[in-house]
Amino acid sequence: MARALAAAVRGLASGMLVGAIWWVVEATLNWAAGGLVPGAVSLRIGALDLAVAGIAGLGLGAMVGGGAPLALALTAVYGFLRVYRPPGFGAEALFVVLAAGATGVAVRLARTTGREERPALVLVHLALVGTAAVALGALALEVGHGLGETTLPVVLAVLPLLGVAADRTLGILVVRRGIRLGLEVAAGVLAAVVVAHPLTSAPLADPITTAVPPPAGTPDVILVSFDTTRADHLSTYGYGRETSPNLTAFAADALLFTQARSPAAWTLPAHASLFTGMYPSRHGAHLAGGFLPGRSIDGRRRVAFPLSEERVTLAEALRDRGYQTAAFAANFSYLYRTFGVAQGFGFYDDAPGLLFQVRPHVVHFAQQFAPGFCLKPFRSGREINAAALAWLDRAPAGRPVFLFVNYMEPHEPWLAEPPYDRWSRGLAGAARLARTNLYTHAVRDFTDAERAFITANYDGELLNMDGAFGELLAALRARGRYESALVVVTADHGEFLGDHGQVGHIGRMLYEPLLHVPLVLKLPGTDRPRGRSDRPVQLVDVLPTVLGAAGAPLPAGVQGEPLLEVTHASVAEEDINPWLVAHYGPSYDRAMRVLYDGSYKLITTSRGDRLLFDLASDPDETHDLAARDPARTEALARRLDSAMNGMLLAAAGRN
Repeated sequence: MARALAAAVRGLASGMLVGAIWWVVEATLNWAAGGLVPGAVSLRIGALDLAVAGIAGLGLGAMVGGGAPLALALTAVYGFLRVYRPPGFGAEALFVVLAAGATGVAVRLARTTGREERPALVLVHLALVGTAAVALGALALEVGHGLGETTLPVVLAVLPLLGVAADRTLGILVVRRGIRLGLEVAAGVLAAVVVAHPLTSAPLADPITTAVPPPAGTPDVILVSFDTTRADHLSTYGYGRETSPNLTAFAADALLFTQARSPAAWTLPAHASLFTGMYPSRHGAHLAGGFLPGRSIDGRRRVAFPLSEERVTLAEALRDRGYQTAAFAANFSYLYRTFGVAQGFGFYDDAPGLLFQVRPHVVHFAQQFAPGFCLKPFRSGREINAAALAWLDRAPAGRPVFLFVNYMEPHEPWLAEPPYDRWSRGLAGAARLARTNLYTHAVRDFTDAERAFITANYDGELLNMDGAFGELLAALRARGRYESALVVVTADHGEFLGDHGQVGHIGRMLYEPLLHVPLVLKLPGTDRPRGRSDRPVQLVDVLPTVLGAAGAPLPAGVQGEPLLEVTHASVAEEDINPWLVAHYGPSYDRAMRVLYDGSYKLITTSRGDRLLFDLASDPDETHDLAARDPARTEALARRLDSAMNGMLLAAAGRN
């Protein structure tokens, strides 16, 4: 009994030691590959690694003993964490069989003849070699966008054996295990230092303003971007669920635009239009139609041009007016500084909340039981508020501020956390669907249960974001910075939730769930206009509105008009995303353009498609009128071509 207990204790301690190796290897690789894991989250992951490996060691220690067998068996457990998906009878069984065989061969290969070695040294050495092989393989798979669920267990089962074989080859030259271990660790550290490209996440700080402050009474400007927010799912716009009570209260004190549209269906061109007052074809920050040199922050090949330094942004215009400018962006994917949207901001904070270049195996395992664990990569609205208000509190007095705040809660992955899961937690199959990745670029028929689950979680995230927005307004009021400020709340684009067989936004057909966005304007002063406006407006109209209130000159080439005076037609556009074409085929190989004319909406594509809808009688865009009304279709198509050609000519003239 005492011997069994001692073996169990040794197994537990050995397992925890190996768990620490898992953690260190993964953290190092993630840092070197440009990932970012906050310290508190890293400690939670480390604690899970220690717990899982310790429990595994407790059981395996009694069965296989210590040394090489235990080290390699624990490495196999590490691989299993990545393969496991409930109920666990397919790929998992294949992995166990292959890993058992590979581990047996690796143990025989790792044996040293003619020399007794300390079991602890053997354990650490082989656990490090095996774990590093699996982790490096996982990194390669992530860079290569993964393997199929049948190929993955084969690769992960064999990798530890390959690592031991490489170590054994080195052993021909360096016999002593301790020296070999030291050389391997040193080589690994050196390689990490040499090839590492750690993420730059510290805020950009360049607080230069004009020497002369603007006149007294020049208003603060607060611009809030609700990322991925469709207007028709906000209770402020009549949606059945109470998803936006704080926005509704704010809109009662401001001017609500019911017919606001984005000029683009994804983050970069939409925000660039918001910041420049130009459509994507003119400001140039849009899809390139092909792959560009370099990679974006999340490791994917670049597919979009950044905003050119030649374009004058809202932040630059206000900075030159004497404003202090700052931005706090939760969307690090396409609002990251390398996309040109930071220009003009004296303080630009675009750090991820959590960025895995290699998702830790224990995180994948934990998500099978707690799907929300380490799921959202973006900073929460509350975290964004805290950073923004801290900057506001330390901003020197005597100058107005321009504060841009971006929230990301409604963006996929859609999984609302308590208490915002009120609409999803009781749905049939919710536990299973929470572990299912429903986000796809493929057009397909979603089941009623899937659509209900996606929608309920999306709505919950809207409520979550609305709560953060309400807290921001309360903080502005408490600081005496609300009444005299100009506040604009809008969204860059919407989201498909199974509509038209689609989920997501970028690259999808430009239906209303993507383009119809909220827009609420509060002008400074107590006698400001309030109520609702049915005037068609767009994001390009925000810049001239703000600059007019701030007394700043309008930059050349601006296409928007003040929101209360808009006369231009509403237009939207999207070019070809080469990544979608490469992965999902020719259905994505088309550019799209949109023109609104009263209740009519025309969509054209570079393939020659034309779709015409009357939104007054067909808000869901299910009845294409192009064939039934060819005269209207042709007339609108000519207007759209003329509008787009004018943009392109103007853009070409500026280059």
